Amino acid sequence: MKKSLLFLFILYWLVLLTDCFLIINHYNEYRFYTKTLLVPLLLIAVYFSVENTKHKRSSVIINVAFFFCFAGDVVLLNDTDAISFVSGLCSFLLAHVLFIIFFYRLKRFTAKHRLFIFTAGISILAYISILLFLIRVKVSNQNFEIPVTIYSIVLGIMLLCAINIINNRSLKRLAANYFIPGAVLFVLSDSILAYSKFGSSFLYDGVIVMVTYAAALFFLAIGAIRFLKK
Repeated sequence: MKKSLLFLFILYWLVLLTDCFLIINHYNEYRFYTKTLLVPLLLIAVYFSVENTKHKRSSVIINVAFFFCFAGDVVLLNDTDAISFVSGLCSFLLAHVLFIIFFYRLKRFTAKHRLFIFTAGISILAYISILLFLIRVKVSNQNFEIPVTIYSIVLGIMLLCAINIINNRSLKRLAANYFIPGAVLFVLSDSILAYSKFGSSFLYDGVIVMVTYAAALFFLAIGAIRFLKK
């Protein structure tokens, strides 16, 4: 299975490179065949790598989370439409809720680490608040205040739960190497996407969004596989 897994991961990055090429050259009509292939490749990798895992519930949770990411990718191929944008946002919102559940099962919040959790939480809240402030005008003009705010809060909680895993001694390395980088990259990708859509677009913003998003999913998938194999 190791060779098969390596093949899937190489194919994953090749598909991403192709998708970036399509973005740069404005061949958006062909992205249905590239953007929507990324998550299924990771789903296949996760599923077949951990068929006999003893962490059955966690396996189901992470697989469904990735499925909602896939659904969001499909819907957001046409993010210029308001209904499609909100639907895609809801799909990723559900994905993040499942990531939260997955991370929280690995390490719960405890009074022992309350100072760490409080500090991390305040830092994340400050970041989200600054981002929402920067994009507030266009978000308000398009009447997206409620969905964008709710999504941002859930995204922040997802990051906090990922960071908190560092307090689990047995999973500390997995957290530092995979879960935290994956969650940070997810927040970064969504932040760039939000700023590009509601703030100011910039050169190659679409490529940067896809690369950070794909890297986030890759880190989370590798982390999940390594945990589920334990």
